[in-house]
Amino acid sequence: MKHAPHLTFSESSNSTLVTIISEHHAWRTLSGVQTNDYYAYRNALLNGCHLQKASFELRHPEVMIYDLSNIEPDFSYLSDDEIVNTWKYLNLRTSELNSIELRKIKGDGLSPEIAISGPSKPLLLDYKKSLIREALSHTSHTKQLSSIKPTARGIAKNRLLIATSDKTMDFHNRFCAFYSEYISHEHWDSSLPLNTRYIYEDHAIWHKIKTIAKNKLFLLSAGLPLALGYLATTEDQNIFFSEVHRQNDPSLLTRDNDFLDIFPHVLSSSDSWLIIDKAYTGGSLRAAANMIRKKLGYKLEIKTLALFPKTFSAFMSADYAIYAGKLFEVRSYASRLDRENWHTQLITEHSI
Repeated sequence: MKHAPHLTFSESSNSTLVTIISEHHAWRTLSGVQTNDYYAYRNALLNGCHLQKASFELRHPEVMIYDLSNIEPDFSYLSDDEIVNTWKYLNLRTSELNSIELRKIKGDGLSPEIAISGPSKPLLLDYKKSLIREALSHTSHTKQLSSIKPTARGIAKNRLLIATSDKTMDFHNRFCAFYSEYISHEHWDSSLPLNTRYIYEDHAIWHKIKTIAKNKLFLLSAGLPLALGYLATTEDQNIFFSEVHRQNDPSLLTRDNDFLDIFPHVLSSSDSWLIIDKAYTGGSLRAAANMIRKKLGYKLEIKTLALFPKTFSAFMSADYAIYAGKLFEVRSYASRLDRENWHTQLITEHSI
């Protein structure tokens, strides 16, 4: 049986002591706590508190229309110029959205991605389908898909996990047995890491990544399908996991405890490390690098790899980056890129 830690709520920076008055119970007055911290809420219930009031703030579903950093297989037959022209057309069309239901997702420097949000996922997918058809008919290209060998400009998550090797399945099962200890029992069936069905495809880029460092650290939860795709392709079992929680992470609601370690557990290491994660700002990569240094020593050789970077700062802050299906050593390209056009420049650049 799990017991709540005996902490006062004043010890949590996300909790505030409040006075609760019930006018329907003769103005009964008692103390309480107000918090937006899920763990503080869960521990309060275990300590005998009762939920007084709840409110929910829900994000609308999102759909990626076009992403230069990880181009969908349907566009692999396009030339460099056609890829950029299609992106420009879709960027213009989605910027003109004035629907109450649909809106373009905006952000600070989100150059490669064109994404939309709205209250209905089917509605978003229907809009994407019609808009892509419109863009491809508008973009000038004379070659037919059937006559061209596709170029792998992205890494798709389309490989069935159960169709991979025994080594891949064994690692997955060991991880799930370990990680389930951190997930509330009632959420086991809905936890994405514990119910992985598809992993990332066999791609030549995995073999290039293998040569960068001895150990590869992937960050959950996006990192599990990536790591299993890497393992299934290379059979390199020097893969590890950790977790860095960023803002607006809904998976926190499924936890009994934070996972703040490395799996498989590492007591010491003198080998080189490569930290791999999808990157919007690069903050998770930096946090994971600091975590490894604190646990294993500050003299370790640690490199970072930004997968599908969505901002110029995310690309520039990493040692390596995967962009449009190509591996880049960032330092070698830094002087050739500019902040305004880096996302289209990389489409035509030669990689490692």
